[in-house]
Amino acid sequence: MAACLRRDEDVLLVQHEKRGAWYWLLPGGGVDYGETLIEATRREAREETGYEIDAGRLIIVCEAIEPAGRHIVNLVFAGDITGGELAVGQNDKSLRDAVWQPRSALTQLTMFPPIGQVIEQCWQEGFKGDVKVLGNVWKPLMRGTAHAGGTPPQAPQSP
Repeated sequence: MAACLRRDEDVLLVQHEKRGAWYWLLPGGGVDYGETLIEATRREAREETGYEIDAGRLIIVCEAIEPAGRHIVNLVFAGDITGGELAVGQNDKSLRDAVWQPRSALTQLTMFPPIGQVIEQCWQEGFKGDVKVLGNVWKPLMRGTAHAGGTPPQAPQSP
């Protein structure tokens, strides 16, 4: 589950680091036992960003099917902030930052899943268009692929 949270022309993204790779994603995560999809989206947004949210309509469905067999289903909901203050969550060992990024960065930053262009399309439709069903969008993590502060990604450096 993930929430697409907007403020004027900015989108809230969280930065993760795993196995030396840095990348951005929408705030979100998994569903706990007994939770609804909306409850999980609200909880994950609160845990990662400090914000209380309303999760609205479903806007994107995509999958990441890794060659080793792991299958992740990503559901992205449009969301609105209803309270709280921006604070980077402390319970996720891969979470590094939570930042309001300019909308224009969606097509430049390294995102996982790689849905920046689709989020931009949803934005152009006022988040009222058809649900975007993308299928398998898996791609491998590459070390050094995204950088802090909204800087567009650089080509990975050779070791």
